[in-house]
Amino acid sequence: MTKAGATMWRLYLIFFAAASLSSAQGWLSGPSLGLLFDPQAQTIRNLRGIPGSAVAGESLDLGFPVANAVFSPAQDYALATGGDGSVNVILFGGPTVTTQIVTALPSSPERIVVSPAGHAAAFAYGTSVKVLTGLPGSLDQVANQVVDIELSALASVPSALAVSDDGAVLLVSIPGDPQSSSRGGVFAFNRGESGPRLIAAQAASDVSFIGNSHDALITDESANSITDLQDAGGTATLQWMFVDDRLPAPSVARVSMDGQRILVGSTRNGTIALLNRDGSNPVFLPCTCSPSQMAPLSGLIYQLTDTASGLIWIMDLTQDPRLLFVPIPPRTGDLQ
Repeated sequence: MTKAGATMWRLYLIFFAAASLSSAQGWLSGPSLGLLFDPQAQTIRNLRGIPGSAVAGESLDLGFPVANAVFSPAQDYALATGGDGSVNVILFGGPTVTTQIVTALPSSPERIVVSPAGHAAAFAYGTSVKVLTGLPGSLDQVANQVVDIELSALASVPSALAVSDDGAVLLVSIPGDPQSSSRGGVFAFNRGESGPRLIAAQAASDVSFIGNSHDALITDESANSITDLQDAGGTATLQWMFVDDRLPAPSVARVSMDGQRILVGSTRNGTIALLNRDGSNPVFLPCTCSPSQMAPLSGLIYQLTDTASGLIWIMDLTQDPRLLFVPIPPRTGDLQ
């Protein structure tokens, strides 16, 4: 083990001891980095502390095991699949956490994505996608807010998808097929139109919309590029393209919560790039991790990795950019 690795794990043990102590004392209010889905524990947990001194705390007592959960960018709600396959909306904004089953949706979606401002979500079921709008408002009329989109005309099920905040445009990336020499592609589905339109003639590793617009980012590992398309559901006009050998095979790209930066990660070499909104002036941050996501936590803090290793990596952009890790000790109790 390297000296840096030994230091990291010594810090992990200190954090683990702190978590055990606070667990024994019960739930303590205080600073938080946000909420985290812990698939190993099948629960949602609070990241207690501040950047550089945080640890995953006890789980929320939701009354059901959580098979999957996706948070809104503001973390005012989550969409969670229960152990029985039911789709639930979990609201965090009130004095207590409340949950409600979305009965208008089929059980066990294969994938859930939330729009950039959290107003819409898409649920993938094989070659069918259901788009839910009006979030996180009342679900009393949710049946009127669900739109079905059929993908059976495409060659295979999507490897990536994104939905605009108004729910009017869905982007899907279809992987290539080596047997047929197909490179796949990115397709746009517009509400009210009969079929998809091809907007990129090669599969994307990631697709995402920019908040409250139909502009989109297309991340292409094989072309080593990030592309900004204006009006992806319409003219799909190229705004800019970013390519740099220091960021090989980019795997994920998102606009920051303040709208000022493009956040890009590469799982190939563990590098993160911060771009200006127009794709210029990149700043590169090396990470001893594989950044597979750019999920907003609290403020300008982002989750970069999942919990499989017993810790997560986060990026703090509140001041100068820095990368930090947060230990995820085994669950020791429930939050009431």
